[in-house]
Amino acid sequence: MAYSVPTYDQFIARYPVFQPASEALVRSVLAEAAQTVGAPGETRWLERDYAPAIRLLTAHNLIVEGVLSGGSGSADGTYAGPITKERVGDVEVTYGGSSSSSDDGVSNSANPLASTSYGRQYLALMRANFGGPLVA
Repeated sequence: MAYSVPTYDQFIARYPVFQPASEALVRSVLAEAAQTVGAPGETRWLERDYAPAIRLLTAHNLIVEGVLSGGSGSADGTYAGPITKERVGDVEVTYGGSSSSSDDGVSNSANPLASTSYGRQYLALMRANFGGPLVA
């Protein structure tokens, strides 16, 4: 198995919820995520985690960009974007900037990746690959 950037088809096979998104957009976000994760052969990611990291970061970015929800937020409710407070009749919305912690203790305001389940999985993978130094 070699380091390889996931293709559009591989991404959609793993995350079919993104099928409604345009193929061109998904390919573009995949390429951006691959640049963030690093070039094959020049990265310190474990080989087995390289493609999953790119897929997770792509899914996170697509959710944050609102691809599935028409421009803001997430289809699965994990991203509570900017609206700070709005009231119409008896309905009030607050969202954005909450400093609550996720299940793994990462503050959502401290790390934007913690705002989606995909981002939290990406962070966990990063911690597994780039943990701190070992002390004997």
